[in-house]
Parts: sequence; structure tokens; C-alpha cells
Amino acid sequence: MCPSQNAPVPAAICSGTMANDATQYQAQRAYSWADTVYSSVGCAAPPVDLFAVARHRRINRAGFRLMIQPGVLVPVEGGFELFLRDLESRDLDIEAEELKSALPPRQRFGLAHEIAHTFFYKGSKGKPAPTWGPKDSRELEKICDGAAGRILVPSNLLQREIKQELQGNQERIDSDFVRAMAARFRTSPDVMIERLRIVESENAFARCILLVRKNKGEAQVKACYMGATLLSTLRVPKIHDPLLNWFPEFPRDIVERDGNGRWDVTRRGRQLEIEKIPLGRSGDFLLQVDDPNHRAPTSR
Repeated sequence: MCPSQNAPVPAAICSGTMANDATQYQAQRAYSWADTVYSSVGCAAPPVDLFAVARHRRINRAGFRLMIQPGVLVPVEGGFELFLRDLESRDLDIEAEELKSALPPRQRFGLAHEIAHTFFYKGSKGKPAPTWGPKDSRELEKICDGAAGRILVPSNLLQREIKQELQGNQERIDSDFVRAMAARFRTSPDVMIERLRIVESENAFARCILLVRKNKGEAQVKACYMGATLLSTLRVPKIHDPLLNWFPEFPRDIVERDGNGRWDVTRRGRQLEIEKIPLGRSGDFLLQVDDPNHRAPTSR
């Protein structure tokens, strides 16, 4: 809680600057660790074997339980036990190699998130003890979300895929590449878009790739990768922005109808081409926005 404005305390403390700096430092340490932990288990290509990473982090038991929390990490004598929420209670054989059929992307992210929590414990023997971490549990959860993305999609492995599949030309990143990489790394499109946004942030292409999710009947932006040359026409949306608030000219029937398609839209006098790509029964879909007059190359 911020001290009273009448109290004679430094402004940096009242504004939370000191706390924010400490949290940022912890986040960067966690991210650096998460981005390289795959190499500690001998992983040389995607997808990362999360069971091997779990064993490396002294997780001795993992499984699913019917519970309220999305996931829980329990320090025990000799390491950790880890459980994720599911309708069916069952254990995972984390002593074996993680097979493709073992976990869907959503549960892989949950497992990676709980693995990330082990970074905030210490002790090589006995029961791990928590170390200093962000005082705000919400900040800690955000850090572990960011670390989970890096565990699933390490920067070096993603950069290598871009070099091999796109000849190193990041301007060729498109919705097809997002889907292909999500499948290869066995993660969700929103995680892949976020990782591309961080790993290849200096992209000057005239293209925007969005993941849109329906929430209580409203289409919301879940992830965005924006090329710099579109910023004069489209602002970068915030996560959970309603799509039609972000882009009022966007035809409502595109959002509401099923199936894919292409449409032309004019935004601030600039012609744009939009492609909608449904992502299965979830109702999620990708939107790719291109400038046909300055079209970026494709991944194919």
C-alpha cells in the first residue's frame, strides 16, 4: 500500500518506483533462466520436453486434480509435487519422455508456468524454501506466465526456425508461419505470437497478425504482432481490447460469421486487406491485415 501523501517519504517509494525496479530485476533473471533451461536437459530442437525440464527442476510428481486453482506447486522433501486443474484426476509419468499425445497446448502452458515457479525457491537438499520474489502475487503470476512462454519457445530455437524456414527474413512472418511454429513447438497461437513479438520486435513489414477470442459474445484481441509501417494507420491494441473498438471500420459480419475469407477495408484513407483464419472448434481465429500496395512477402 502506498504511504499517505502527507507522510514525509521519498516520492520514489510512494510511486512504487523502487518496488517496480526490484520486480523488473526479478523478472529479467527469471526470463533469462527460462530462455535457456531447455539446454540443460539436452534439447536441441522443438518441442521442448517439459517432462525432462520438470525432472531437472526436481519435480518428482505431477498430475491433474479436480481443484479450484489452475495449478499448484507444492514443495516437499527432496523437491516438488505439481498439480494442474482437470476434471479427471490422474498422474503423469514424468520419468518418461514427453510424448506428443501427453498434453494439449493449454496444459503444456500450465505445466511450464508451474515449472517457472520453481525459480523462486532455493535449496539443493531437503524441502525447497521460497526466496524473495515480488510482493504482489499478481506480479509473480505475470512473471511466471512470461517465463512459461520462454520455456516453451526459447529464443534461440525460434530464431533458428526463422533462419531455416524463412531464410532469416522476418518480413515473411505471416499467419501460416504462426500456425506452423505453434504446431512445431506444441504451443498455442497466442503464445507463439507473443514470442515472435519479443524475439523479432524490430519488424518493419506492412502486416498485422492478431489472435481474436470470443469472450461472452464479444470478440477480443488476445495477441498481436504489428509491423512498424502500419503504426501510422493502426495503433497497437491492448490485450482484451474489443476488436470493433480497436478497428471500428472492421465489418461486424466478419466477426460473427463462421469460416474464413478475405475482405478489403479502408482505414484513414489507406486500403487494407484482411484475411480471417478460423482455429477450430474453440471459436478463436487469426486475422492477418496486409497493405496490398506494400505487401510483405509470405512464408510460402
